[in-house]
Amino acid sequence: MKSFFDYSSPYRTPYFLENAEFEIQMTLLEKIMPFIILIILGYLIFKYKNKFSQDEQLDKKIRVTTGIIFTMLYLSHFILRFAIYGFDTIVLPFQLCSIAMFLAIILIFTKNRTVYAFVFYAGLLGALISYLTPNHGYNAMYYRYYQFYIAHGILILTPIYFLFVHKYVPNLKETIYSFAILQSLAIFMVIFNYFNNTDFMFVFVDKAKIEKFPAISSFGGIPFYLIWVEITAIVLFTVISLIIRKVTKGGSYESN
Repeated sequence: MKSFFDYSSPYRTPYFLENAEFEIQMTLLEKIMPFIILIILGYLIFKYKNKFSQDEQLDKKIRVTTGIIFTMLYLSHFILRFAIYGFDTIVLPFQLCSIAMFLAIILIFTKNRTVYAFVFYAGLLGALISYLTPNHGYNAMYYRYYQFYIAHGILILTPIYFLFVHKYVPNLKETIYSFAILQSLAIFMVIFNYFNNTDFMFVFVDKAKIEKFPAISSFGGIPFYLIWVEITAIVLFTVISLIIRKVTKGGSYESN
């Protein structure tokens, strides 16, 4: 019987690769509850944005408390993985959400505007995709289930909080800059994955990876699926940028 803190990776354990038992065992409630909580918290942030913005002490308490919880969840992921795999590439924080989470923690504690745009676009999109296509391999009987959903939930809510409470609205320059950073990271990861047989950020040119990620066949296979990844990224960045500027009335309060 596995313990509550079992943290085996679904990409490294033959049991997980050959059986979808844990994913199937997730109840409907376990699947939808994270979305319900996320929507409620997002609504509360929007509803009480002025109160949070005007009360500096309350804002600080929220950020510090959230930052501490976020940091503990973030570190526990790598500590538990290290306990199982030791000095292995799987322990490296090279997934897009891991990178965005690190920057989000900095943002929460320091209110650093420089990292905000990347957290907003890459973090928000990456975390939402993770919510929609969870690959943690565990149900609510295990710590990994809570670590996954809470950490990714905070990653989604952090840029939303700073958008409405601190009025951080990414301008065109910041949007382009964030996209350029994302492209640079993707290029680095393609090279790193090729030479280390890894799959960080799910960008790779090794055709053998198709056995591990068969869904890629629906997008032209390897490496042609990368074209669709690029198109999707450009479209999402553009659409989100337009929506946010519409919601914030042209980004009229983007300077804080």
